[in-house]
Amino acid sequence: MKIAIIGAGLAGLSCALTLEKHGHSADIFEQRMEIGFRYDIAELMTPIFHTPINDSVKFFSETYDIHLKPSSNVQKIYVHSENESAFVEGNIGFINMRGEYKDAYEKQLAQQLVRSKIHEDNHVTHEDISKEYTHVVLASGDPQDTQQIQPFDVAYASAFAGAIVKGDFVRNEVHTWFNNHFAPKGMGYLLPHSTTEATLVLVYPQYEDEWVEKRNQFWETMVKQASRTLKQDIIIEKEFTINDYMIGKSRYPRIGNTFFVGNCFGAITPFLGFGQTGAILSGIYAAQDICGLGDYEELCKPLYKDYDDSLVLRRGIESLSNHQLDLVTKSLHNSMVKKIVAQPNMSVLKGLSHLLKPFTPK
Repeated sequence: MKIAIIGAGLAGLSCALTLEKHGHSADIFEQRMEIGFRYDIAELMTPIFHTPINDSVKFFSETYDIHLKPSSNVQKIYVHSENESAFVEGNIGFINMRGEYKDAYEKQLAQQLVRSKIHEDNHVTHEDISKEYTHVVLASGDPQDTQQIQPFDVAYASAFAGAIVKGDFVRNEVHTWFNNHFAPKGMGYLLPHSTTEATLVLVYPQYEDEWVEKRNQFWETMVKQASRTLKQDIIIEKEFTINDYMIGKSRYPRIGNTFFVGNCFGAITPFLGFGQTGAILSGIYAAQDICGLGDYEELCKPLYKDYDDSLVLRRGIESLSNHQLDLVTKSLHNSMVKKIVAQPNMSVLKGLSHLLKPFTPK
């Protein structure tokens, strides 16, 4: 077999690592000058939308011999609405770096490769290489590449504003904001990298042109709100913006000997917009199929289910007014509600959906 992987992100590198563990190698084509996400940010890697995985780092290490070293674990997530604040506590997940950081997950995965070669600064298309290779894994991270081959069902496109910020942070505490005044149908979040540095992000769907036009205004309000919430001045170090970031899923996981993984598959969970666990799983599953150890379409069924459940939850959140968001946040003070949301070995999507049910339209 001659295997090509387009994209040296989490999904593509996880695919290559799994291939190597079963005696195969791949040519990995990366269009950027070096591997890694195009923005320097922190991300939350949480298994809460992938039941029954409780600890994703442990799971990938013990189940697939793929080893990740996060920046920190997350023990507490604060939820802030317009007039209420609450928190959920437990082993919620991990914070890790993306982009050019030396300990970015992509760089960690690349260091574990033995035989597969990464061709950096080498932009190829599926059409360019499909005749030369027996198997092609599309892992570019761009759903538009999927759309060149098959339908990609877009749930929504997002607008981002974000920055690396300086301040005084607790490393294992994450903050989220749900407020339609500056994050219409979206959210803001702060993920610490250390006790002095964090990623602050505002993200919301581009349902209204006006919302994109007001992004700078929303972002300024977000920064001020974060400063008030954390009772300190948040200092902006390095800003970034993203438009038209598509959240959706491919119609098919595989067509012929072409496998769609990561964002090209639909690994991002629509509710919070994080997709690292799903991306890595999709890369592993594609490699297992190529090695004759499973059927990719069957293996992906739980990922599609996670996506669909997460989208239902997102639609529920989008329907809430600020007053209703306050009521949901206030309900998190209830000990039974906290237990439902953070309990291990339980579908958190189901728990959150149950929590939102009284507040969403019939």
